[in-house]
Amino acid sequence: MKVPSSKCVFCRMSTTFKLLAVPLCSICRDQIYDFFWVTLVQITLLVSGAINGYMFVIEEILLFIVLVIVKHHIPAPWDKH
Repeated sequence: MKVPSSKCVFCRMSTTFKLLAVPLCSICRDQIYDFFWVTLVQITLLVSGAINGYMFVIEEILLFIVLVIVKHHIPAPWDKH
């Protein structure tokens, strides 16, 4: 049985993959996985006292914006256009 295609919520590319019922293309899925790994590191820093809660929230928001929203839409300078 073929899985119906849907659009990625961040970039609107066609995809059949869903993470927690949210459709994600392969590029955005990789960025989300990177975001989760860095969040685990941030939580470790938060628990150890290296950063405070306010810094954690600011870094998580900026990280999500850069990794998931911006990185997929802005091509790298070394990519051919």
